[in-house]
Amino acid sequence: MSPVWKRKPVWGVGIGVGLLGAVALALRHRHRVAARGTIPEVTSPTIFATRVASTSRGDVVYHVCGSGTPLVFLHGLFLGASSYEWSKVYCRFAMDREVLAPDLIGFGESERPAKALDADGHVECLAEFLRTVCPGRPAILVASGLTCQIVLLLAARHPELVERLVLFLPTRLAEPEQAAAMGLPRGGGIPALRRFVYQRQLARPAFVRAWLSGTGYADPTALTEETVEVLASFASQYGAGHAILALPGNRKKFDASARVSDILAPAHILWPGKAEGFPPTEAIALCRKLAKSSLEILGGESVFAPMENPDALARSIAHWLDGDLVAAG
Repeated sequence: MSPVWKRKPVWGVGIGVGLLGAVALALRHRHRVAARGTIPEVTSPTIFATRVASTSRGDVVYHVCGSGTPLVFLHGLFLGASSYEWSKVYCRFAMDREVLAPDLIGFGESERPAKALDADGHVECLAEFLRTVCPGRPAILVASGLTCQIVLLLAARHPELVERLVLFLPTRLAEPEQAAAMGLPRGGGIPALRRFVYQRQLARPAFVRAWLSGTGYADPTALTEETVEVLASFASQYGAGHAILALPGNRKKFDASARVSDILAPAHILWPGKAEGFPPTEAIALCRKLAKSSLEILGGESVFAPMENPDALARSIAHWLDGDLVAAG
């Protein structure tokens, strides 16, 4: 959502100049709105309602359907990220649970502030969101990628909000090649130039297609034009670059290692076996630190398995939720 700018009036300026300023501001605002573009309708299943929850960090747009125990799907932090990442998976769970799929602040259709949230900001925003949409009901959280670190911090700081965790590729993006696999630009450089490159290259369908087929998918032929269109659309929305351009320099702050031992909620780790640059030793180390955890290696899957092979992810998550897997102490 584009921000609403408020300006204090400057007294003593001529009426003609004031009118010219108002016209310029209106034209600039119109340009910003037009630059947002159209959001594809396929971003969520048709049976899901789209709603907005207000938090102190901004408005969060989310999709919801069903009733029962809250099951919240949280997308990763990558180029063009939104709840669409899980849309082919979460629709399968609405018969038995209340399924919620929000766009995190800075991504998708949620508010995209100029100052990107750090890990602490995301944790508190997510805590507010959960208290608003499912008050008094601990939620099962399904997260992917770097967002898993946010969820782990949330579970450590606000255990009353979390019933169980499912963590797909809970990476810290410690290595540059891991960040590149998520479509994150290199850090450093002239800010204006980085913004230019983002708008003119990274947020375009051609780059999204090449990136996903090159590093994100185990089988490049499985990449659909729908996925390319959705990710490119969200990447090119007004303000979408703020969060992505801030991540390379801030990703080290998204590290929940120091708090993992405080987490008592059962956790199931899903690790894609074909995610190049993401060794399973990272998952094994996390599994050993958690009080109650289990680990499943998905041999044929890669970084964006929720979009590439939603059937496999849905089966693994359902297996865990139905109690067929018992978390090891």
